[in-house]
Amino acid sequence: MIAPRSATLLFIAAALACVAQPANPSAVENQATGLVGTVLRGPIQPVCRVGQTCEAPFSAGFEVLQQQHLVAQFRSDSVGHYQVLLSPGAYTIVADSGAPIWPRGQSHLVTVGSTGLTHLDLSFDTGIR
Repeated sequence: MIAPRSATLLFIAAALACVAQPANPSAVENQATGLVGTVLRGPIQPVCRVGQTCEAPFSAGFEVLQQQHLVAQFRSDSVGHYQVLLSPGAYTIVADSGAPIWPRGQSHLVTVGSTGLTHLDLSFDTGIR
């Protein structure tokens, strides 16, 4: 039989061991990084008026380039939301060649942070004037 004082010390030692170490060390080391946000296109009409939106969600395909090499592709949904997992660093986001924007080949220089998902909203020009 363990004496009450010994049992208390064992309980405290076990509790400290649990606090000192994460439950899943690999989950902390492998935390996902990348980009998340909304893609808009605009203007969506020749004349923009006060009180009326002049941008709309942009559902399209996109390429992610790093030093001019394709590293990922993603698609924004019908309300413009997107998420793409990427390693921390600098990238260029380019809309697919068939996207309804002008001029073609519009791009955004972006930086993915070192932890978690970096929130970044993107906007592309439709060329409507």
